[in-house]
Parts: sequence; structure tokens; C-alpha cells
Amino acid sequence: MRFNTLAFLVGIVYGQTLSHLPDPLWTILLLPMMLIAWKQPNLRLLCFGALGLGWTVWRADMILAQNLPRDLEGKDLKLTGVVVNLPIKKAYGWQFDFRPNPSPQWPNPSRLRLQWYSQPLEPLIPGQRWQLTVRLKPIQSFLNPNGFDYSSWLFQQQIRARGYVSSRSQPQLLQPPSLLNINYWRYQLAKAIQQQLHHSPTQGIIIGLVIGEAQWITPQQQTVFKQTGTTHLIVISGSHISLVALLVFGITLRGWRYLGKPALWLPAPYFAAGWSLLAAVFYALLAGFMVPTQRALIMLVVAMSGIFFTRRVMPSAILAFSLLIVLLWDPLAVLSLGFWLSFSIVAIIVYVITNRRELFSSTLAKWGLESWRIQVAASLLVAIIFLTQFGYTSLSSFVANLIAIPWFSLVIVPLTLLGAALVGLLPTIGGSILQLADYFMGALWHSLEWLANPHWMWYQAIPPWWTIISATVGMLVLLLPRGFPAKWIGVIWLLPLFLTRVPYPQLGEVWFTLLDVGQGLAAVIQTQNYTLVYDTGAKWNDNSDIGQTVVVPFLRTQGIREIDKLLISHGDNDHIGGAQSLLKNLPITEIITSVPEKFTHAKTHPVRLCQAGQYWRWDAVEFKILHPPVHYLASSNNRSCVLKIITAGGSLLLPGDIEAAAESNLLNYAYSDLAADILIVPHHGSQTSSTAAFIQAVKPKIALFSVAYKNRSRLPKPAIVQRYHRYGIKTWTTAQVGAIQFRLSASGISQPRLAKIAKHRYWHN
Repeated sequence: MRFNTLAFLVGIVYGQTLSHLPDPLWTILLLPMMLIAWKQPNLRLLCFGALGLGWTVWRADMILAQNLPRDLEGKDLKLTGVVVNLPIKKAYGWQFDFRPNPSPQWPNPSRLRLQWYSQPLEPLIPGQRWQLTVRLKPIQSFLNPNGFDYSSWLFQQQIRARGYVSSRSQPQLLQPPSLLNINYWRYQLAKAIQQQLHHSPTQGIIIGLVIGEAQWITPQQQTVFKQTGTTHLIVISGSHISLVALLVFGITLRGWRYLGKPALWLPAPYFAAGWSLLAAVFYALLAGFMVPTQRALIMLVVAMSGIFFTRRVMPSAILAFSLLIVLLWDPLAVLSLGFWLSFSIVAIIVYVITNRRELFSSTLAKWGLESWRIQVAASLLVAIIFLTQFGYTSLSSFVANLIAIPWFSLVIVPLTLLGAALVGLLPTIGGSILQLADYFMGALWHSLEWLANPHWMWYQAIPPWWTIISATVGMLVLLLPRGFPAKWIGVIWLLPLFLTRVPYPQLGEVWFTLLDVGQGLAAVIQTQNYTLVYDTGAKWNDNSDIGQTVVVPFLRTQGIREIDKLLISHGDNDHIGGAQSLLKNLPITEIITSVPEKFTHAKTHPVRLCQAGQYWRWDAVEFKILHPPVHYLASSNNRSCVLKIITAGGSLLLPGDIEAAAESNLLNYAYSDLAADILIVPHHGSQTSSTAAFIQAVKPKIALFSVAYKNRSRLPKPAIVQRYHRYGIKTWTTAQVGAIQFRLSASGISQPRLAKIAKHRYWHN
């Protein structure tokens, strides 16, 4: 059972690595082969692997069949459907998921991720049926090396298009939500808790513990949880489900026994097991039935079956059966980090507590030692997963979890759930209990804030895959039972994870990355010992920008801990918007910009006005500022800093958003310096730039456009792209290929590494 389930998992994981799905009809042809293999025990694992692959292809093909038809992109489309999940209030309006009904234009629609930029006439509530006029486009996300793949996450949610509610027609509310809609009850419960705790800064955490919704948790609080490694505590996880089941089991067991006679015809353990399962199911539904809750619920069902059938079930068998059911329910769950965290943590706990002989006779001492082992094992595992996935781990997480886990499990979660259960029926009593839970949350919060010291975060480049295997072996060796000889060897197996240095530029080399940031610009230039960031993309609101979501994560995963120069070409949002996130998260030696007044608050960072003639040399690589000249008066775009980078094997030109006037100025005063092998096309390919004379002066071999997919300005303009092609220049666009990377060395310019090709999966458009 265990190995067959693992083979099934391997088949599913392999299916998620495919760049294109095979025809689902091929899975039918696999059936005879699998039947033959089934009769041969030596081939049974292969059979289960093939089943996993076939199951993935079939389910994924069903979702891809719901893609938005190409002829509906960007057009007004009238749809009728239901609001699903909880809408999220944004600074600009609302974000919500919408499940449309089939229509003649779109007979097999997927769920939609919609933005509503104005205030709806009626409050937006889950379960409502609306008639909306929307404009849609296919799912497109940023694709950057080691970056978060938003399209993968949406694919797992079966969302295949997104867009906005058009203001050209009047939306109509057709039907209020049904009282049987679980999301409606989640919404009402969140409102009730908000009313009771409306002045509390930690109310969002309490709501998250009840309904598994994190939208009310502030970015500052999320940062604290991240920097202490306690993020798992603010979502409804398997431990919370198990705690609810255990509490209900204990209460109903004693209560049923107290009644006396009823326990004669229905034994108390049976009665308690049934009610505990019902409570766990209801709590899992409140949490949105995510993967951790699915796993916990299935494990509880299997464990409780041991009570009903009076049989003892091995923990490893329970885990394997739970894994199989989750994969059958949703094979796309393997795309989420939560799936791997959930099952791997439970697996390591089973590994730690199974077949151990203790030296202590005291139950309390045994419980304490077991809890200590579980905490050490879980901390090691989470550190390995986060280092390999994000390039960071919290050095304070062990202490933070040692304090927070029992505080949450024994105090905050029971009080929160009891208060939430009573707040609808007895608002005064329920509200008082919620306020008590909030008080204890506030008391714990002071400790977490102190432990959330940025200096206690360990950052490094994403390690090679073989170090992950080595670290896993080392962890398992260290966690072997007491008395096993030479357990210290496990430390040696762990060392490559932390000590292996990833490749880096050699003397005279430049590694250039044009990041995929949508409509904007952000580029990273690395030499052997220095890093320059040119522009930082856009800012969307006070809590989110390209610097936070793309640039900083990229630098972290490359092992870059400091920016030597931050060069901001000019003051437009799509170039400067992410700068504040870089200032907050990374030390910056110097800022060079044409808009120094935008950095008056950056007192700890030297700011220098960008002017033509500035020059520096790093690791045998030359850097020149070609524009703007001293006392140059022009528009913001035309005052963009123009940077030239020269290596022995090639050169780069980054001109920002200069337009025809600035191009003409460069032709007059810096003509001899303009020639470059790679050109970042000025102003994203707008018709106001890229004059023929400028292109002829630069003579690039390669031209790169940094634009968003189907942006509102419709950049790059086809006429500009054709102009570059007329001169025999190769072009790439970030909207089509994702991030673009080149290596410039003495041997020349490397072939481009295109993120969409390197990371392409079948769900990408």
C-alpha cells in the first residue's frame, strides 16, 4: 500500500513537469498495459506510476478545456453566475472569484478572478447570483527564475481567465445567497468577529484561525509570522482540525457516559467518535477544505474507523491512505507548497515517534521528550523546505514555535473556536470569549515581534537539487533512535545545503537579467563582486509592489545580500514603484537617479544625481552614464538615466523611457558611445521613441522589450517592432518569454535563457 501510493504520487508529479499534455486518448491505450503489469508483482509500482500520470492528464485536460476562447479576449461579455469564496476589499475596489453559467459564446466556462473597480450597488457576498458585463483575458503571470508562478496557483484553483467588471452596463443582483452556502456562513462569521473585535489590531489573526482566511491579516503581521517561521499557525492546519476533534471527542465521551442507559445501546466511544468527526468536517468546511484540512480529516476518518471496527491501524498506513485519497480527490494539490509541508511534517513525526523505547517512566517526561523530538524534527524539515523553495529560513523559528505552538493549541485556538461557536447564539458571551482569546493573542504577539528580527533570517542562493537529497538523508540520520552509532554523520550530510556555492560571474563577466515585471522595467546586472539594479517596476498599492514580489525574491534566491548601486532612471511609477521595498529589505550602498527629490526620506542611503559623464569600473567591467547632461531641462521621460555597460565580449545599453528628443540629444553629444550589442528598447516600444537614426547609431544585435501581456497602451507598437526587424535585429518580449538572461564574457554573448522556455508547463499560455 505504502509503496504503491508513492509510485502513484511519482506519476502525478511527473505529469506536472510536462510542457505539453499528451492526448488524453493515450491514457485509454495504457489500460491494457496496466492490466498486464498488475498481474506481475515486479511491475506493480510501474503500473501505479502510470495510473498517476494518466489521472493527472485526464484531470488537467478537463481544466484546460475551460480556457477562454480567443475571440472573447478583451471584449464586453455578459455573464450570469455566482460569487464564490470571500470577496477581498482592495484600495481600488473588490477582488472576487466568479463561477459563470455556460453561455452560447462560452459553453464550458472556468471560474474567473475578477476586479470590481467601483463600489457595487449591493454588498458583495458569497453565494450571490449576479449578471455582470466583464472584460477578460487568459491567465498570464510573471515568469522569473525561481519566482512564484501565479498562473500555477490559479490553475490549481481551476481559474483560467481574469478581468474586470465593465462600467459600461449596469450590473444586476439576481438572487441573494442561499442559507446552505458554506461560504455565506464563513462571511457572516467573519463579520460577527469583526464587530466584536473591531478595535483590535489582531482581529485578522482570530478570523484566520476560525475560517482559514488571511485577507484581514496585515502585511506587517504576515512579515512577523514569516520571520519567525510561524506562518503555519495562522491557517487552519491539520493540528487545528485534530485539536477540535480531540476536544469534541473528550467532551462527548464523558457526557454520554454520564447519561448511563443510552451508553448501553450505543457505546460512548462510538458516539464520541461520530460527533468528533462531524465537528472536524464542519471545521474543515469553514477552512475552505484546503489540502492540510483534507489530509487531517482523512486521517481522522481512518483513525476513528479503528474505534468502530476495533482494529489498530498503523500510523504509516493511515498517512499513505490519506495521501492516496487526497491525490484522487485533487491530483493538482502537488503544485502547492502546503501539500508538501502538510504530508512531509506528518511523515517526519511518524518517523520520530514510531518504535521508540523511552528511558523515562513518567508520562509527563515521555510527553515532554516526544514533543521536543517532534519540534526539532519539524524545524529541521521546514528549514530545508524553505531554503530549497525560497532561499531563506528563520533562525528564530525553533524558539518561536516552542513558545507559540502550545500557546496556540492550548489557549488561543480553543478560546477562539468556543467564542466563534457562541457568537451567533449568545453574542455577549461569545464576544467576551473572543476578546479573551484576542487578549492572549496580543500577549503572545509581543514575543513574536521581538523574535521577528530581520538579522535572524538566513538568506542564501537556492541550492542545487543534490544538496536537498543530502540534507534529507542527514536529517533522517540525526533523528534515528537513541543509541544508534555515529549519528553525528548526519551533520556532514547537512553541510552541503549551506556550504555549496552556486555559480557566479568571473572576472570581466556580466550576468544580465531583464526581469518579467509586467508593464514596467526592472533589470539586474551582476559582476564578480558587485550588483546593480536598474529600475524596480511598478507599485500597485501601499502593500504591494514589484520590488517586494519580484525583485527582492530574485535577488535573495541568487544569494545577493547587498545592492551596490540602485539606479532609478526616472520618476514614473512603472520604474520607481518598487524602490521602497528594496530600501526596506536590502542594504544599498548608493542610489543614482534623475529624481533625487523622490529619495529625501532615504537618509541612510547616499543619493546622487544621475548626470552624463559619470563612470566607474567593477571587476574589469566599465559603466558609463550617457544621459542626461548637466542642467538638461526636459520631460520626466527624456531625463531618464541612460546607462552603458561594456565588457570584453559585448555591451549593453539601458536608456529608460527616453523619447525622440533625448535620442536626438544623444546622437549629438554621445554618438560614439551609443553602439551596443544588446539594447533595452526605449519607452517599452512606444512610437515616441526608437527613431531610425537612434537604432542605426546603436546598431544592436538584440533588442529587448519589457511590457505586460495585452497592456492597455498596446506596447510594443507593431510599427516599432517591424522597424527593428528591418535592421535584422533579434527581438524578445518579456510578455511572451518571461525574464530574459544573458551572460557577457570574453568569449562573447551567450544564448538567451528565456524563463518561459526554461519553466514552461502545460498550464502556461
